[in-house]
Amino acid sequence: MSLWIETAHQSIARAGEEVCGEAVRTFQTEDRFFAILASNPQGEAKRAARAAATAEHALEMLQAGDTPDRVTEALIVAPYASRFAFHVSRPEVTFSILQVLGGDQAHLIECETLPLCLIRHGEVEFLPLSEEVVHGRLLRECHFRLQSGDYMAMVSQGYLRPPPSFPPIGGDERGGWGWADIAVAVRRWTDTGCDADELLGALVRTYHRLNPEAPRQDVTVVAMHVRPVRTVTVWTGPSADPAQDEAALEKLMAEPGTRVICGDTTAQIAARLLGATLELEPRPEDGWAEVPPVSRLEGVDLVTEGLVTLGKARERMAGAKRVRDLPRKEDGATRLAHALLAADRIHFIIGLAVNPAQAADVAHIIPLRRAVVEGLVHDLEARGKLVSAEYL
Repeated sequence: MSLWIETAHQSIARAGEEVCGEAVRTFQTEDRFFAILASNPQGEAKRAARAAATAEHALEMLQAGDTPDRVTEALIVAPYASRFAFHVSRPEVTFSILQVLGGDQAHLIECETLPLCLIRHGEVEFLPLSEEVVHGRLLRECHFRLQSGDYMAMVSQGYLRPPPSFPPIGGDERGGWGWADIAVAVRRWTDTGCDADELLGALVRTYHRLNPEAPRQDVTVVAMHVRPVRTVTVWTGPSADPAQDEAALEKLMAEPGTRVICGDTTAQIAARLLGATLELEPRPEDGWAEVPPVSRLEGVDLVTEGLVTLGKARERMAGAKRVRDLPRKEDGATRLAHALLAADRIHFIIGLAVNPAQAADVAHIIPLRRAVVEGLVHDLEARGKLVSAEYL
């Protein structure tokens, strides 16, 4: 089973600052995942730039194939040598690095940061961390294996609330708030089966509730949820060579996740090759004024019209950050947008047969659907989706 690490994060700048002095960088492919949280100590000018540069440098090294150990060495040893070469004393950036290879092999290194919170099977999982002091800096390191259903949370030091000088009266909930309190709260929230974005929202709301005044320190929260990867394959348009239509259908039906056909002619070809009946769905309450009808075809999850629906789906997604931000409609464009936003890996099969009435160029060589789909691909990649396309 292929796993995906769903991620959401948010940073809150301390009082009097417009930019937070902490930075998060994430990166994910089918077999690699990286998450870096870098925090610059308070009171230093250009702290946001230093944190961002640290996180960016760490990510670039990981993407180039360096191990978290080598990245850590680069982040600690070089600044350490530079500091003494120029006889300059300055606080160093703290950081957490999480690398996951092969879907589940995790390597965690924490440099003077709060421990990663891992929730597994509804319980707080205490990782077997080893500790080491390198150039006067405390490092924690751990190798562990992720499981489907795991939740993880990284929070920066500013999230903690120190205990008051005097004990609170009447059990005031605005007393101290430590790592153990955070772990218990995360465990309770994840009992609801929330996603990473919902976990992030719960953590941020709790921080604001416990700290109604302006924050004295920067605060960053990274929420993660490990789950099976969600995939979608979309076939749109007949092949330039009709002999390739059957190959296109085979690729679509081999998809283990969601299967989508966009295009009336494409759907008719699929129905003929499958020996199945193509049926029009009942008219929705809001009618078909804006988006053409949706059909049903056995073995395919969604069958829509082509160009208009693809274009409207792109419009729907432009106004939505998450799936739940989409309009509450049942038309084909909204359902296609839902399928694309919910997916992690998306594959488009694009037929290159040209309808002269739907060509993107005056020579009638480039099908308009290709231009529309490539716009969708661009939007989806910008959202961090793994998108691929093939042309037949």
